[in-house]
Amino acid sequence: MKANSDVRYGFTNQFLLASALFARRCKEIEHDHPDNPDGRIRIEHRGLVVAAIMQSVAAVETEAAELVMYGPEHHLGSTAANAEARKFLTPIAEVIDGRGRDVLQRYALILHLLRKPPLKKGEPPWQNMATLVELRNELVHYKSKWRSEMERSGSRFDHFQQLRLPKPPFIGGAGQNFFPHQCLSAACGAWSVRTAAAFLNAVDERLEVESRLTAIMGEFAGL
Repeated sequence: MKANSDVRYGFTNQFLLASALFARRCKEIEHDHPDNPDGRIRIEHRGLVVAAIMQSVAAVETEAAELVMYGPEHHLGSTAANAEARKFLTPIAEVIDGRGRDVLQRYALILHLLRKPPLKKGEPPWQNMATLVELRNELVHYKSKWRSEMERSGSRFDHFQQLRLPKPPFIGGAGQNFFPHQCLSAACGAWSVRTAAAFLNAVDERLEVESRLTAIMGEFAGL
């Protein structure tokens, strides 16, 4: 007889831990090159901020799938309550992940179906996460525009601008669009990680389970 073990790997923590590393590297670049870094350094810096944003959102998206497929306590082991939640959610996974439904809507539906308190729209951590998703979407579907066009395009970045995150020290204000030049900073990368972590912690709090981030929260200290 030969015994086979079956294992699986979740990317939630990987995405957030990598994003934290990216944000810290951006902070180092801004410290070491406050005035006029060369093109290669600028490319590295901006690329790392973009990666931190995208992977922070990816962590929240992949965790939604984990909840549906394996239950709210999937990271804590098997319990009767988790098995029951999984049995309820898994058959309607395609409905929850429906076409046109964004990640925040998926979480709202999961909490509703499990009869848990909702996250309040327009308030943290929901609003911050919505802003982060919007920023990610702008990068994924980026279309180059003149500054005058960006200024006429409405209030897409109003909430993000209200955060008043420091811009990269080597980026001037005059003649530089807020997006992408001024907003893609080390502070933005760090905020992305904190935002995603706060959202996931809030979801687990409403699900009444220990956060899957408990063991790694120390890695985000100082961001």
